[in-house]
Amino acid sequence: MKTEKRGAAALIAAVMVLALALSGCSAQKTTVGFVGGSGTADDPYQIATAEQLERVRNELTASYVLTADIDLVGIENWTSIGDVKLSATDPETGEVDFSTAFSGTFDGGGYTISNLNCTAADDSIAAGLFGCMTGTVTNLTMENAVVIGSETNMAIGGVMGYGMGTVTDITLKGDNTITGINCVGGIVGGNQGRVDGCTVENADIVVIGDNDFTGGLIQCDIAECGGLVVGGSFMGTVDNCTANGTVTATGNEPVGLGGIAGCIQCAPSITGNTVTVRINAGNGHAIGGLCGYAGMGDDGDGTIDPPCSITDCTVNVTVNANGATHVGGLVGTGLYYYGMEDRFTVENCSVPGAINGAVTPGTVAGRAVGSEIISCKTNVKIDGKQSESQIGTTDRMYQGGDQYSDGSSNV
Repeated sequence: MKTEKRGAAALIAAVMVLALALSGCSAQKTTVGFVGGSGTADDPYQIATAEQLERVRNELTASYVLTADIDLVGIENWTSIGDVKLSATDPETGEVDFSTAFSGTFDGGGYTISNLNCTAADDSIAAGLFGCMTGTVTNLTMENAVVIGSETNMAIGGVMGYGMGTVTDITLKGDNTITGINCVGGIVGGNQGRVDGCTVENADIVVIGDNDFTGGLIQCDIAECGGLVVGGSFMGTVDNCTANGTVTATGNEPVGLGGIAGCIQCAPSITGNTVTVRINAGNGHAIGGLCGYAGMGDDGDGTIDPPCSITDCTVNVTVNANGATHVGGLVGTGLYYYGMEDRFTVENCSVPGAINGAVTPGTVAGRAVGSEIISCKTNVKIDGKQSESQIGTTDRMYQGGDQYSDGSSNV
């Protein structure tokens, strides 16, 4: 009897140990589902496979780190991490609920995510590897990304569609094509946060859609804001980035196209960026080798901010834009915003390149009301001839205070 009890006890103990072991394995595999880590800042979840990367969507506030290169080639249509639906916008106030955005931290660990293929859902505001992000993404390389937006998506990027947090030390390499109708960028589509130290080795940015401004006022979210690093940046920063590639607008009267970004509006400074870009824009507006729009002005409550300081930027640009207005080798123009045009200063910058087909462009800026060019070395040919005209004047109405008065042309 005593031996039987000992045997039964041993069997029960063995079963319990096995059950606990199986329970632990099951919890790690199906509940946590990562190589290791607990998801805290000090002990981030460790990601080594595409399946584990997809599980980031389940805990949008946690911390993560890559521990291996990941190939997404088997996933036909990636679902962006951190999504905000169009239905999340309050129809009365226009406020957006960002509670479903990614708000954690993602450290690429120096590894590469390759072959992203993402077509944005019609009801999503943004798309990319990440859709909307309010946290931090850093130290990551992306290779061979294809992201496609439709007429309903507002921000499309190779790494993230809409960023409201911090994006640092991201590299985009290989063959990359990012397409959308508004805020289209190689790394970030729409930006309200900090972008720093990013590199685009090669990208084709395609801005689709058509505008018609013959009626006067210019208010559009169509065929607007395309750049190699950022599509459109509003009250965010873009500094110390390097980029190479093409920006192409396929439709009628696109606006806000640039090398580093299509728009860097309401940023106190733009510093240390280097870009080699070819911009093909047809009869577009606000086109610049660095950015289409730049500047600071009235913040909306009557306070006039100091001009944006554009310093230590080098641009090698070719613009092909027949009939385009407000075209500059560095900056297109300041945006008319809250009753005044945003202003900027340019210092210690360099612009070699060519501008073809534009209407009275400038080697530095297409229009610069209230702005100052302190120092900028230029070597720009306009329609094949060397030009010393740093600031352009245009005889066609586009974006300025006059569009809100008598509708006359900008001069």
